Amino acid sequence: MKKYIILLLILFIFSSISQAQELLPANKNVLDSIKSANKGKVILFNFWATWCKPCVEEFPDLVKLNEKYKDSTFKIVFVSLDFGKALGEKTKAFLKKHDVDYTSYFNNFAKDEDLINYMDKNWEGSIPATFIFDKAGVLKKSFIGKQKYDDFKKVVIKYLK
Repeated sequence: MKKYIILLLILFIFSSISQAQELLPANKNVLDSIKSANKGKVILFNFWATWCKPCVEEFPDLVKLNEKYKDSTFKIVFVSLDFGKALGEKTKAFLKKHDVDYTSYFNNFAKDEDLINYMDKNWEGSIPATFIFDKAGVLKKSFIGKQKYDDFKKVVIKYLK
């Protein structure tokens, strides 16, 4: 009996670990469904990559922001722009290192331009890039380049009211 309990415990732990680092493809349909499923919430989309130093530097501030507001009407969505060998194990290891235990995404648009035009036609594609949508799903603020916690917090609080 103890063997079965231990086996079940091991299976539960491994399934929790794999779910915690879930990395799903994001295209227009997926991002549309995220927006639709989170109507009534402020949504922050952050586009980043492990090879992007400013992205890596700002990432802890975004995780901190999520920790502070995750129980409110706030949703953060990380979309990795890693590719090739970095996408997968390196991306998942980075997310794990920062205790991101919720689903994250990777770019699965056919062309980078499609993603850029989908998010904001004024976006030139630089990262890190953060787009904040109000509770009605309207883009209210774009941050291009590395930001600080207080910059994000100020905008999120404004639209959480």
